[in-house]
Amino acid sequence: MTPRTIYLISSRNAEFQRAHFAIFVPAATEPVQGTLIEAVGAPMTGYILEFKRNYSPTNDTQEDYSLTQLGEVDAENIVDATTSIKSTDYEPRGNIEVAASQVAPPGISENFLAPVNDECLFPAQ
Repeated sequence: MTPRTIYLISSRNAEFQRAHFAIFVPAATEPVQGTLIEAVGAPMTGYILEFKRNYSPTNDTQEDYSLTQLGEVDAENIVDATTSIKSTDYEPRGNIEVAASQVAPPGISENFLAPVNDECLFPAQ
């Protein structure tokens, strides 16, 4: 089996913000773009798992980001996009996306204004 490397991508708009994490799976033929697997939403509405096809970290984000190699999976577990068109969908393709969809994204927060980890999101001036 041919191994394919997968990455954790973390990004944020500003240094004081919490980071957003997602899984990046580079395409076999174009390693600078691939599929981004992420949960998107907000604490007051809940989150949903989405798959961004033909995503390129360097071209598709204005945020500071970093990539961390997570490991390798067999290529048979990954289904690359069949076109070069950028798209977003909610249907898993391939075993790695099916596995990601088995983890429920966070639901609606009971008290989304409460501090997280005893930290205030808007510190007093």
